[in-house]
Amino acid sequence: MRLPAFLRLPRREEILKKRPLGRFTHYLARSAYWHLHRRNVAKGAAIGVFIGSLPYFGHVATILVLCLWRRAYIPLAVIMPFIVTGPFTIVPFFYASYQFGYWLLQRAHLAPAITIHYADIHRLVHGNISLVSMGDRLWHAYWVTWIGSIILGAAMAAVVYAGIMLGWRVWVHWRLHRREQNRA
Repeated sequence: MRLPAFLRLPRREEILKKRPLGRFTHYLARSAYWHLHRRNVAKGAAIGVFIGSLPYFGHVATILVLCLWRRAYIPLAVIMPFIVTGPFTIVPFFYASYQFGYWLLQRAHLAPAITIHYADIHRLVHGNISLVSMGDRLWHAYWVTWIGSIILGAAMAAVVYAGIMLGWRVWVHWRLHRREQNRA
């Protein structure tokens, strides 16, 4: 039984057939980017988590470049940003990034004097204040969120990398142990 396209990882041949890749397909043809190896999968997941935690558009292009550079597993790396900042997690994650970044800047005595509060967002949504008049506040909030996202993303990427490396080793050990029990 074959899974629907949105539930399975794309195969190498399917991706290499895409027209927009054009002259870049020879970079993606290496088997190291597509085969499941412990280090490739861990690197791909860590790259995807870190880049997915950053507040900008163009995650997939950045992930592809980093995966080509670090020889990481591409399919998992491309999916990870949608897990980290999916529809249910994007607001809590970036709120936590903003709070963490602001806390760090306060500790270093570098926190911006202009901040965004819930009342400002409420006034913006209800039309009592314009987006232009909130320009400085939004700009400062964006940079504070970037600082928090970089640190939280790096920490999450390290945890994911270590978890996959350890989990893979435990799984292989369990499989070998089980195989030995079946032989006896």
